[in-house]
Amino acid sequence: MITAASLVGMTASFAHAQGAPIEFRMAASDANIAGCRGLDAQLSRVHSVTLNGDTALLKLAGGISETLKQTAPGVYTTVFTLSGVRLDVVANSATSPRTLVVTEKNRGCRWDATTK
Repeated sequence: MITAASLVGMTASFAHAQGAPIEFRMAASDANIAGCRGLDAQLSRVHSVTLNGDTALLKLAGGISETLKQTAPGVYTTVFTLSGVRLDVVANSATSPRTLVVTEKNRGCRWDATTK
C-alpha cells in the first residue's frame, strides 16, 4: 500500500508540473565576451517554461514565446533568433534544480538559470 500511495503522489506531482510554469532568472556567464553583452538586458530577466507532454512553451520576459521539443526525457530544446542572433535553448526539467541554458555558439555566449 505504501508503494501504491507513493506512485499516486509522484503521478500527481508530475501532472501538476506539466501545467505549472517553471520560472527562471537568466544570468550571463562570466566568460562572455563583450559582443555577448548586447543580449544581457533581454535575457537577464525572469522567463518561464511550461511543460506540455512532448513539448514545452518558453515565454521570454519581452513577450516572445517559443515552442521547445522534447529531445530526451525531461529535456526540451529549440533554436530561435533574438535581435538577429541565433540562440540555442535547452530546458532540463529532469534535474534538480531544473535548468535553462541559452547559448550563441559562434561567439561562445552563454546564459544560465536554475529554478527560483
